[in-house]
Amino acid sequence: MSEVFHKGELAVQKMAGQSDMARRVGRMISSEIMGQAIPFIEQQTTAYVGSIDEHGHLWASLLVGERGFVEVAHERGVIFHEPLIHSSASDLLYQNITQHPQVGVLFLEPESRRRYRVNGPLRREGDQWLLNVKEAFGNCPKYIQASSIALPEERIPLEAQIQTGTTLPEALKAWVTQADTFVMATRSAAGKVDTSHRGGRPGFVEILPDGRLRTPDYPGNSLFQTLGNIHENPNTGLLFVNFEKGETLQLSGKGELAFDQNSEADLSKSGETGRFWLFETEQWILTQQHHQVDWTFLSYSPFNP
Repeated sequence: MSEVFHKGELAVQKMAGQSDMARRVGRMISSEIMGQAIPFIEQQTTAYVGSIDEHGHLWASLLVGERGFVEVAHERGVIFHEPLIHSSASDLLYQNITQHPQVGVLFLEPESRRRYRVNGPLRREGDQWLLNVKEAFGNCPKYIQASSIALPEERIPLEAQIQTGTTLPEALKAWVTQADTFVMATRSAAGKVDTSHRGGRPGFVEILPDGRLRTPDYPGNSLFQTLGNIHENPNTGLLFVNFEKGETLQLSGKGELAFDQNSEADLSKSGETGRFWLFETEQWILTQQHHQVDWTFLSYSPFNP
């Protein structure tokens, strides 16, 4: 599987004692979108995209659009139709993709707890964004909180209100520590971007006294693409979304692995893995009136520790 996994992923798989499992599970990673995933992708009204800014920092963004804003042209090509995107065009994703082609896309349907990841270079041609698929694979339903998301019948123009900073104020710290879900973008040493989901009970993200975020790494698919990227390249972007208010909180900074945390409390918090990772915020962006959807919480994941 050397052609599938880079050195960082292989190193973390070994650290976690999951190398054999990763080799078996890694067979699902493909350079093409699997046929059964095509209708799933095309029915989505949201997409999470990881991108790189002009300084090499990672950001995770949310796109909200009417059904059909994502089209799978063929197994190795995805088209985003910009006129069908309803979320704010002030998101720095729009600028990032004109400067750095590599993106990682996560299609996540919380109501069915299904998700699919597609990575590769993207280019803009007029009002279309063309993604050349280099890596595609599905993920299990673990740790996804079920909710329903629907676009309102009438499209209302949004006037995004943006705040930025470098140190999280108390109100944003409270958002982070009360969250049950976030999305994160990471990048390998070779530049491959990947976007993944993290979920748990509210409070699963802690903020340490020094301001760093601490998040458990629960049992998963054993591939460790996200943590493998952090092992090679600490640049990381996090995204927290408040669908009820139409707000997004984007954090960009540095990630760091913290394994072998084997106290009784840490084993309980991590689902018995003893694995955590840390994140130091360097920049944050709060966007109000980023999007508008009708959102309903349904249930927490039965897999949450």
